[in-house]
Amino acid sequence: MKKFLLLVIAIVLLSGYSFADMGIPQVPETQGIVTSTTVDAVGNLASMSEIQWRITTVADGLPSVPPLEGDGSGSGIYESVYTEDTLNHGIGLILYDKELDVETSNQISGQWNIEATKELAFVGVDGARVVSSDVIFVDGARDCILNEGEELICPFASAVDGPIPTYCNRAEAGSTVDMTVANIRTTSTDRFIMGSGDHPVELNHDLVVTELIDDLPSMGTASAYMEVLIQEGGGERGEGRILKERIEFSEETTVTGDITSFEKLMHYESGMVR
Repeated sequence: MKKFLLLVIAIVLLSGYSFADMGIPQVPETQGIVTSTTVDAVGNLASMSEIQWRITTVADGLPSVPPLEGDGSGSGIYESVYTEDTLNHGIGLILYDKELDVETSNQISGQWNIEATKELAFVGVDGARVVSSDVIFVDGARDCILNEGEELICPFASAVDGPIPTYCNRAEAGSTVDMTVANIRTTSTDRFIMGSGDHPVELNHDLVVTELIDDLPSMGTASAYMEVLIQEGGGERGEGRILKERIEFSEETTVTGDITSFEKLMHYESGMVR
């Protein structure tokens, strides 16, 4: 993990090889959802996006979970949530662009199951303000797998001694701004649906706040946070379901006042091969 604190903050939480996060394969029928929104107005804006996603490999499907099957088949479940909510209180000059892309098929490194980008510029009239928040979350749990050979495509990947162990990992990141003058950009992405363990699970959220124009800073409050909980089983033979590692991580940064530059970049990555 590396952290740089100078009003420009980058967080990288990288899981080592012992972390057996393999994602989950797609269902036979896949979907794509794409939306694009552009607003240039003087007045009021209300915009909200939300996706709640659950997918499992358990034979009897989502209604039967919990529990996982526990038979060495590596049954698992993944959940992901993305929300964005933007609303101004009082009349203001509004420039708003939002792109959202949801893809339910298997993805590899550099591709995403959820990808959202938002740009917002706002100038409030008579003290009017805009409030905008984003949250992205991914949570995965899989039981131990007795046969590793079918989980990795790469024949040169390092081998786990015995079963691929059980894990239960979750990561969440988000940001909120409450401003009378705003110039912000947010990016949220995650990947957790994959055809094999050759690519890591990833989650990213970036918040960038800058001047609206030269010598006119953004005015108000901006905050961003990240929370991670990792629970990993052992890799030794016969110990795939014994908890061997637990990591809890959290960080939040808040800036209030006239903001010339505030950037927070948050990244989570966990996988068999990375």
